[in-house]
Amino acid sequence: MQQDGATEIALLEESLPLTEVDFYDAIKKEFGTDCNEEFCIRLARAYRGEKKNRMGKTIGETRKVLEWRKQVKADELLETKLEQADVFAQSWPSMISGEDYYGHIINYDRLKDIQLDACLSHFNLEQVLLHRAKHMERLRAEMAAVSKRAGRRIYRHICIFDLSGIGLKHMAPSVINFLKPIFDLGQVYYPESLFRMYLVNAPFVFWGTWKIISNFIDPETKEKIQIFKNADSFVADAKKHGIPMSAIPKALGGESVGRMLDDNFVVSSCVPASE
Repeated sequence: MQQDGATEIALLEESLPLTEVDFYDAIKKEFGTDCNEEFCIRLARAYRGEKKNRMGKTIGETRKVLEWRKQVKADELLETKLEQADVFAQSWPSMISGEDYYGHIINYDRLKDIQLDACLSHFNLEQVLLHRAKHMERLRAEMAAVSKRAGRRIYRHICIFDLSGIGLKHMAPSVINFLKPIFDLGQVYYPESLFRMYLVNAPFVFWGTWKIISNFIDPETKEKIQIFKNADSFVADAKKHGIPMSAIPKALGGESVGRMLDDNFVVSSCVPASE
């Protein structure tokens, strides 16, 4: 039987009552006020693929995430002016192009806009990861606003990565090795944050590189990634998955001009438009 839109939204795991209560309670007991409700829920739902000792994995990974957050002062990043923030924003521009039908915000990056040489010359890996951590904190802040506006819990986002302009320099071993810790930032320190990822305009030569990259992506994340040869096939699929044309970037045939995720970014209103 076909479900109506309201039912589909209500059945999203993020919005459902937590079933992993024992994991949630264990996290709260172990770490107390160090983690808020949304954090505990994400970590309680993570590591479902761990069959032997999920509880041990959950507590161990939660400790790792909390220690990392203290180390990089993640809770202060949105109010912190990082060194060469303008240079990083120019070297790796990123934007929010809108929301899907369910309220997931959509983060769009385009490879041809990323100045790889500038990134590698101005920043070491530690600095890149700190800027990307601030990027993730911006996404979390925006998701919190959308969640409050929608009146239901939403903590996952969508990534669209446009591979237009990919060349041999992007496939060099040094670049691929650089990508692993960037992927790990999301996988390890922001678990359960990704709803879906689209890799668009993937040329034939990309597939060889993808075989290497996919080796350091965990299975659950890999299941959320779809690859498209061109923008038309992506748009057709995206619309089926509840992404309106108004949230698809103009560069891919949509209507969105987006909002840049830089130091000028302002979190959207958490008040419904009707109010």
